[in-house]
Amino acid sequence: MKVTIDSFGTTPSGEIVERYILDNDRGITVELITFGATIMKISTPDCGGNIGDITIGFDTLEEYLTKNHHFGSIVGRYANRIEHASFKLGGTTYHLDQNNGANHIHGGSRGFDKYVWSAHVVEGKESASVIMQHISPDGDMGFPGTLSVQVAYTLDRMDTLTIDYSAFTDAPTVLNLTNHTYFNLSGELGSDISDHVLTVHADDYIPIKENSIPTEEAPLPVEGSAMDLTMPTTIGDIIHKKEPQILYAGGLDHTYVLSKSHDNIVRLAAMLTHPVSGRSLSIATSEPGIQVYTANNLDNITTYRDNVHVPKHGAIAFEAQHFPNSPNRPDFPSTTLTPEHTYTQKTKYTFNKVITSCNVK
Repeated sequence: MKVTIDSFGTTPSGEIVERYILDNDRGITVELITFGATIMKISTPDCGGNIGDITIGFDTLEEYLTKNHHFGSIVGRYANRIEHASFKLGGTTYHLDQNNGANHIHGGSRGFDKYVWSAHVVEGKESASVIMQHISPDGDMGFPGTLSVQVAYTLDRMDTLTIDYSAFTDAPTVLNLTNHTYFNLSGELGSDISDHVLTVHADDYIPIKENSIPTEEAPLPVEGSAMDLTMPTTIGDIIHKKEPQILYAGGLDHTYVLSKSHDNIVRLAAMLTHPVSGRSLSIATSEPGIQVYTANNLDNITTYRDNVHVPKHGAIAFEAQHFPNSPNRPDFPSTTLTPEHTYTQKTKYTFNKVITSCNVK
């Protein structure tokens, strides 16, 4: 396994940002930067052996500093939304940064995606890892407790990228971490994902109000609704439905409830396939939910890597996480972390080629 390290630039405050490139010698490379502990680029072969870029990102650090909307980054302290940007814990009400109307989203206006993380490499014969670390001080964006976070990205020879998260706190707090990589398996960034085929292994989902906060009756069964992805479904057949849940979000931007019977056990959550290129991606996680987001807010105006403009629905993100607004919903799985416990999460992305549907040379 091969790891290459170079400089990606310097922040205005003088912090050096490093780039790490993991290469498994099977055509898969993963480029990481320490700004936001970000997956900058993933390249994989199609069924004809042609290497293509399958993620959205930028060419320069300046663009990550000024344009970044969590592209590939670690999101924290709290992925997704907390209603009214507040929650009560141990009898105290904590008021958070309001950065989504009256609500809080993705850790606030300066979440974990906007810090330079420390990093080191662990190399092995069958895999290589980049381990990144960050300390979030007490009161950061309104959250209590000093939090120490570690995220390990590991690429192996089985074509799997594993993200291992761990964290501990010195005082009770809430925590919900995820990675926010945007995928387009076609290898043609700038196209939309209408021709991708999606399966989500979930019988229930979290319905949302117009402000994207979960409804009071959440979760609900997917059966009989537009949200049913238990069988392979072409994304273009979903995102343009005139159903309230799709209209609220402008596509998919919903948490799917994964199996409840195996807490902390990694299980298959979703599979994405692009029949034309033959690329396939499976996502497995230990988290109770996965947010499926069809890039409903991309505008075809912002310039991304290689001077590409990405349209609305030009990518899809799979955010393994707990449920939105959990600190205010005692009926949801708890996101409370205390000093006696360590937060852990494992999420795996496995890159496959579907030879039987290959339409490229």
